[in-house]
Order: sequence, then structure tokens, then C-alpha cells
Amino acid sequence: MENKVYVIGCAENVPEEEYRRYLNPMKTRRYGRLLKRALATALKVIGETGVEHPDAIINGTALGCLEETEYLLNGLALEGEEVSMPTHFMQSTHNTVASLIGIYTHTHGYNCTYSHRKISFECAMQDAFIQMKVGKIRTALVCANDELTPRVKKIFNDLGFGKELVDGNSVPMVGVATDRSVAVMLSTEPGEHPLAEITAVEIWHGVGKEDTAEIKYTAL
Repeated sequence: MENKVYVIGCAENVPEEEYRRYLNPMKTRRYGRLLKRALATALKVIGETGVEHPDAIINGTALGCLEETEYLLNGLALEGEEVSMPTHFMQSTHNTVASLIGIYTHTHGYNCTYSHRKISFECAMQDAFIQMKVGKIRTALVCANDELTPRVKKIFNDLGFGKELVDGNSVPMVGVATDRSVAVMLSTEPGEHPLAEITAVEIWHGVGKEDTAEIKYTAL
């Protein structure tokens, strides 16, 4: 018999003024904007649900840590390939966010990152959903994290990308990414106050066109 998959907690875009509730300033002083926001958002939902060590941490990101990538590339362009920038290099990779959450929370289970343009979060959700349905894991922290730096916004605005409506709000878009941090805690147990039950995660691959996805759920 397959397990049911419940959403037991959700957090989005923890504002900068609330970071001190969740982050140690000394430990996070070298973290960039996205890393701090992603970590604070994840820690918020972990605290609210009481699931300190989920069986899986899965992150979806279209473009990774753009700020760190910009610092790294600018340094290489200005100072040559001899420049020593280990921090920016290590934090520029797409799997940095999921790894950082695992390290910060001392969670050593399944840790994975999906990067598939607009449907990166849905890919991450599908992975967690399938593993939970078959009983491989019982809890999962599924995240979506992307950032748009001023330089990237200008470039894409110049190319004709504008904004897109998401849940009725106009948010910056660059065609493949939204500036946001979302953390969702899933569990095979509903707990006292489940938010929703995930019933399916469907992904459609189109030949010559953008892949699409849909997370189907029932609000509780």
C-alpha cells in the first residue's frame, strides 16, 4: 500500500530583518544574499514543524547562486585566472543551498539538487513525492531558491523579459527563474494541522518547447 504525502509546513521569503531569529551571525557572515534567505526560510519551516532532521533535503534552482557566480567571474575577468577566490567558487555551484542546509542542521541523509529551468521546484517535489509514496523516506524538506541580481535584471529587461504574475503578485522574472526562497516540509504522517495532501506531481516534456509541470494537491 502506498503512503500518502502531506504538506505539514511551508515558509517563503523570510525577510532580512528576521534573519537573527534563525541564523548565527558569525557562522553566516560570509554567506551571500540567497544563501542567507534560503537557510533562514528552511530553518523557519523546520522550527514550525519540529522536523529537525528530515530524511531528505531536495532543492530546485534554475540559475543557482548568481551573486556568487558574478563575483567569481568578475574576479577572473579583472585579475586573471590566478585570482584566489575559494569562497565565491564554492558558493557559486547549484548544489550549494541544499548542501548548506544539510551542514547547518547536521542532517546527513539524502541531499539532492534539481536544475531544470522553470520547473526545477516541481522536479524536486516529484523526487520527494515518489520516494515517500513507496516508503523509502518519511519526511522531506523540498525547497525552491533563486535570485536575480541587479545586473541580471538589467540584462533580461533589455532583452524584453518583464514581470510575471505569481499568485496575483507581480514578481521579477528572467524567463527561467523567480527571485524567491520557498521551503516546504512533507511527511507521510499528517500530524495535527496538515496544510494539504499532495496527490500527484506531473511533468510534461515537449519537443521544441518549454517543459511544463503541475503539482496536484488537496487542501486540508
